[in-house]
Amino acid sequence: MQAITRAAKLCRSRTLRGIPSAYKSGNAFATTTLRFYSSNSAQSRRKDEAPSFKKIFLIGIIGTVIFVEAVRSLDKNKPKTTYSEQEFADVMSGLRRRVAAFPAGQLDVKFILTGNKKDVEKLVDQYDLLIDPIEVVEHYRSSTNDSYEALLNDLYDRYGAQKYSQNLPKGLLVMLIGRYMKEKCLPNSTVVIINFPSNIQDSIKFENEVSVVSKIYVPHASMGSEVCKYYQTVKKVQEF
Repeated sequence: MQAITRAAKLCRSRTLRGIPSAYKSGNAFATTTLRFYSSNSAQSRRKDEAPSFKKIFLIGIIGTVIFVEAVRSLDKNKPKTTYSEQEFADVMSGLRRRVAAFPAGQLDVKFILTGNKKDVEKLVDQYDLLIDPIEVVEHYRSSTNDSYEALLNDLYDRYGAQKYSQNLPKGLLVMLIGRYMKEKCLPNSTVVIINFPSNIQDSIKFENEVSVVSKIYVPHASMGSEVCKYYQTVKKVQEF
């Protein structure tokens, strides 16, 4: 009987020796299931993480583009506070000009920095048209239905008869003189404009938009003025 019992134990021992340890412990199914779940879980996390990274990357690119465009927009809207030497020279020399009302050579225009008409007679022997800017302004102020009548009358009421022509909007005096010349001048005329210009801005605007000036007569007391210095650079000044 003991012999039979030992034989049975030996047989069972040999049988179990050929079976994997996982099956011995009874955990084979659990282990396989855990590995399968872990593998699928890791793959699922990787799939979930990939779109998140792409979204962050795309948001970063879009944000950068928006920032760059915003900076460019600000740069475009910044007021220009500096000029290169060439830009300044272009402005001062009038290279960026409108088409002048009278092409070069069509009129002989002279400025005289005085309102004394006796001086005019001494300085210029012959001329076809004598223009007093104050009279030009008054002409358009009193012209019924003229486009500038209302504005000029408003300035007249505000500043009075003696000073309203000195308080015109910037550039208006040059425009009115040019318009008056278009109405009155014939080709090859000699035109004398007295008591004008009073500043460099009007000088430049007149030559750019109305006509080139052949000469400017300056009284001795005004030889140091900015207008005189401006025309001295092009050798058009005659002192009296």
